[in-house]
Amino acid sequence: MSRIIFVEYRIDPAQREKYLRLIQAKLASYSNVVLYEGTDQPNVFVEQYMGTTPEDYVTMKRIRLNEESDWDEVTDCIPGGRTKLHIWEFESK
Repeated sequence: MSRIIFVEYRIDPAQREKYLRLIQAKLASYSNVVLYEGTDQPNVFVEQYMGTTPEDYVTMKRIRLNEESDWDEVTDCIPGGRTKLHIWEFESK
């Protein structure tokens, strides 16, 4: 079975340029991620990580939702911060 992780959030339009600079730099170190923006919801973004493991999901949730990390600059672009960042894992059946 294959697994994917989705990370979804809306950024502050006033911080769009900062966000785009930060997220592109951050995601450059991942070979398995695609960044999407809502076509009818500007500033709503989804990061899709493909070929992940259950451990990747647990680690991502811990880092992105529960502790200070080098993702905090990206999270600061989200009104409401971590409380408005959503992470889901899916597996094929």
